[in-house]
Amino acid sequence: MKIIMANQAAYPYFPYGGVEKYAYNLSKHLVELGVEVEIVTSLVRHGKRNAIYDGIKYTFLPPFVGFKLPYSSLTLTRLMFFNYNLCRYLNNQQFDILHTYQASPYFYLHYNKRKPVVFQPFEEIYDYKILKENSKGLYWKLKRDIIVNVKKHIDTFNMKNAEIILSENHSQTEIYEQLFNIDGGKINSLPVGVEIEKVDSILKSNNMSRQDLGLAPNDLVLISVNRFEANKGIKYLIDAFSLLKNKISNSKLILIGTGSEEEKIKTQITDYGLQNDIIHMKNVPEDKLYKCYALSDIYVSPTLDVSSIMSVIEGMACGLPVVSTGQDFWVKNGINGYVVPKMDSMAICQAIVNIYQNDYCHEFGKNSRHIAQDYSFEAIAQKALDIYKHLAHTTSNQVVKKMPSRLE
Repeated sequence: MKIIMANQAAYPYFPYGGVEKYAYNLSKHLVELGVEVEIVTSLVRHGKRNAIYDGIKYTFLPPFVGFKLPYSSLTLTRLMFFNYNLCRYLNNQQFDILHTYQASPYFYLHYNKRKPVVFQPFEEIYDYKILKENSKGLYWKLKRDIIVNVKKHIDTFNMKNAEIILSENHSQTEIYEQLFNIDGGKINSLPVGVEIEKVDSILKSNNMSRQDLGLAPNDLVLISVNRFEANKGIKYLIDAFSLLKNKISNSKLILIGTGSEEEKIKTQITDYGLQNDIIHMKNVPEDKLYKCYALSDIYVSPTLDVSSIMSVIEGMACGLPVVSTGQDFWVKNGINGYVVPKMDSMAICQAIVNIYQNDYCHEFGKNSRHIAQDYSFEAIAQKALDIYKHLAHTTSNQVVKKMPSRLE
């Protein structure tokens, strides 16, 4: 069986986020199960067209998309051309199933003689909600309305026409069914996972200390790993951290990530006078990333999304308690952390204080690790393979109009 994974960016060739790492990790473990996998992504800057990495074939299609300004006219135009070139490429390839993410399958789903499509939206369908909350000038409002309507059309079309939709958790499934009026029978569960063995291997060789990062042994160290985009809620974390400094003076924050909101976040940090208490890093390699988790005390996720945040489960695998504005399928109140309301900086602050003052870090962290062990990529890849086999059998390698039954 050959699976093509398609997304506009892919690990390790782009500054990556959760989707990019997810597609790579899933592909790697599918290869270990004997599946042929090709990842098709946009052109990297140096013009490479093909590569092999960890047994996965990579194909790079023009243009280079770039994500520094995700809603700029240039980025959106490049993204449209990548999706179009993806469709042309797929029409000339031999494969069994297309597993695709975000907006990538739109043009291919219009093609009559196509192969079955497994569509995994990730957070893409929530972006337009964040856009609606933006209050810039008149030009932006007009542009925003166009983006919102186009994105909603693309998301709806992809979900209606793909053979199977993959959902990370129960909250996503409810949105698919209610907001997009999707038949629940075509929605399958495939959660985000973590490579436990890789985490353990990196942590065993950990030769980085708090001193290397300018941290003291008795500091309360928070960590958050996210793209600096509006839907990640980083500004609420900075607000919460400014409140926390008044309660726990030895608290520090490690921020790892970059994005279109980076300059705004830096200005916010400066306005609060927190430059000496926040360590900002970007494009951190995985070995150093996991070591940063291990040197921290609490993982904090201020996201506005309901989707799975890969860095949350990574932090849990490293034994961290979690304060999050979502992910109640991972974060259990009073067990391994707290789920607090979105956009509520005071609630984020108070949850951190509660963990610290009650000395819950060790107990909650141990519980986090136990929960994370149920989300290994080995098991997730096997589940994905079962879904592919069922779909291939149902369609006999030809797209059918009847929706496949839900796989339990």
